[in-house]
Order: sequence, then structure tokens, then C-alpha cells
Amino acid sequence: GLQKRPRRIRREMSSDGGELCSARCAEQPFDVAFHPGDNGIFVSGLITGAVEVWENKGERVRKLKTIDAHTESVRTLGFVNDGALLLTGSSDRSILALDTATGKPLAKLEHAHKSAVNRLKVLDQNLVATGDDDGVVKVWDTRQQTACGSFAPFVDFVSDIAHVPADDAVAAGANGPSGSLVVTSGDGTIAHLNMANWKELGQSDNQEDELLSCVVMKNGRKAVAGSQTGILNIFNYGQWEDISDRFPGHPSSIDAMIKVDEETLLTGSSDGIVRIIGILPNKMLGLVGEHGEMPIERMALSGDNQFLATASHDRTIKMWDVGYLWERDLRAEAANFDGVGGELDDDSDDDSDSEEGGGGKRKRKQKQKRKKGGKIQDSNAARDAVKKAAAKKFFDGL
Repeated sequence: GLQKRPRRIRREMSSDGGELCSARCAEQPFDVAFHPGDNGIFVSGLITGAVEVWENKGERVRKLKTIDAHTESVRTLGFVNDGALLLTGSSDRSILALDTATGKPLAKLEHAHKSAVNRLKVLDQNLVATGDDDGVVKVWDTRQQTACGSFAPFVDFVSDIAHVPADDAVAAGANGPSGSLVVTSGDGTIAHLNMANWKELGQSDNQEDELLSCVVMKNGRKAVAGSQTGILNIFNYGQWEDISDRFPGHPSSIDAMIKVDEETLLTGSSDGIVRIIGILPNKMLGLVGEHGEMPIERMALSGDNQFLATASHDRTIKMWDVGYLWERDLRAEAANFDGVGGELDDDSDDDSDSEEGGGGKRKRKQKQKRKKGGKIQDSNAARDAVKKAAAKKFFDGL
């Protein structure tokens, strides 16, 4: 009987979305991060204000401890000082520094922002950028208790922050010693912020669509922003007024993105599917897998590029083997993944019907049907493809 089979086989058979394993959180996770020096450790920030510390063994995970970090939800977190410190940002407007080894609080900025801290991005060993629900971005030096500088370019929540190191910053005036920031907001704009003089280098016009995620690609020449209506908006770096290209086709909002290389990224969507996307030329290259039918909130990549973690509204964090994306032969195979369409349809249905989601000003999730006839798979077809691929992988391994 199935119950007598080895634990490994039972787990693989139940993982019909293609994941290696799944961590069941006590409540909904808002963010996930890998320890920079130990790929076997990752943490999750929960809606309850708790932080869970997990051990990752590739094909299984184990919860090591739970830390009561905040009285309100932990929306964002990240490691600094080579992983010695874990920083958490919360709806209670504070930023907390935890000792990673013991889980004990070391320092707390009670009123780091005037509204909920929605995003935290580690820039280097000592610098961290945070963004809040009012559209304010602050940069902190972890050796001090005060902000180095701040920006207020937006009128709605900061959704994502991308760091452009100084040697990658091609736009004029961006070459400060700490580089610059590219930031997206729920107000429908993307901005380029200079940490040398704390001035805005540029900001787009309102795209009339919430921008929820961003990455910088093409060796600093392009910025890509994922939107509420499933469009990838592509900007020429330094020419921020309007998009240079748009890549429609995701059937749901693009809530999270991870850069693979200068031409490739991973998208986590509210339809629960992780896709592999090529940029310029714009093509859907394949699927990592299906987290589930509920939205993917955040994604994180391990330091060795072997594991992708996805956090979802279904209270789970799932672990995916993505090391093949850095191997040319296997990546070419992914590009020819059976059943996945080529270029996405250039037409898009811009009508949206947003509704207020949980967490106040956080993402307003919409339930939108993309029009039929495009070349990209819809969510159901993508799920079928994922399950077929997972089944084939399982039986090939027997």
C-alpha cells in the first residue's frame, strides 16, 4: 500500500505542482528569505507578527523555531551582516533587528516609518532600504539608529525595491558609491532614486495600473515592472517618463519577480504559477511549477541559485529546484518545454476590476479574466502542463 512506501516517494507523489517540498506555516506568510551564508536555513514572516525559522534539506523542511517578533504582521524581512542579523519590517511601523543565532531582539526602531513597512531590501553589508504604505522610501545604515536619507516620490504603497550597484548604474548621476534604487508603487509609477544626493533621477507617468514588482536587467539598461493586470512594463533605464515596451499575457497580477540573468526572470503570479520569462526578445520560456490556486505573495532565491522559495496565501512556502536555469543545456530544454506557448499576445485587455485585499493599502487583488485567443496558456492549461511534467519527472526517477 501507499502508506508503506518510503517517505520520499509519498512526498514526491503528493507534490503535483512540481515542488521539492512544502513548509506549512502557522498562518499566512507575507515574505520569505534565505540565510546568505547557509542555504539550508530560510525564514518566513507571518501575518501574526511571528517569524518562523526553517531548515531546508532540499527534499524536506523542518521548522526550527518560532520568534514572536511584532504585535502586527511581519510584511518584509532580510538578512544583513552575512546573516548574523535578521531585520523585519512590520505593519506596526517598526523595524526590528534579531540575532539570527538566538532569535533574541537586539534593537528596534519603534517608529521607523509613519505607516506600515511594506518592503525591505538589503543593499550591502550595512545598508538597507525600506518602503511604506504611504510611498516613502528610507535608507538605513545598520550601524546607526537613524536613516541616512529618504524619498517621498509616491502617493501610494511602495511595492518593490531593486538595488542597482554603482558599477551597474548607467544613467547619468547614478554613480554614487552606494549605487541607486529603482522602486515601484501602487500609484502606478516607477522611480529612480539616487543615494548619493537623495534626489529623484526620474519618475514615470502614471501607468494607470498598479506596479507590484520590479527588476533591473540588460546590464542596467532596462527596468521591468510587473503590474496588477498581468503586464510586464519595460522601461529604458534613465528614460522613465513612459514605457519603451510592454509584454502582456499573464492572466493575473505579477506580484513577485526574481532576476535569473540579464535576459531572464521568474514571475510569481496571483494565479499561483511561477513562470520563466525571457526579456527582449519577450518570450515565455517555460514554467517552474504551480504553487497552488492562491496568489504567490513573495519569492526568494538561495545564495547558490539552487532553490527558489515561494510564499503564498495558502499558508505554505514551497521549495523548487531551479539550479537548471543556470545550466545552458537544461535551460534550452526548458525553453522548448512541451505545451508552453511562444511569444505572448501583444494585445491586452486593460479593463480591470480591482477589489480591496487584506492588509489595508497592500495589494488590491483583482479577479480578472484575460481574453481568449492569445498564445500564452491560461492558468488551467499551465497547471495541466505542470502536473504532466511533474508526473513524468517522478516516473523517470523510479
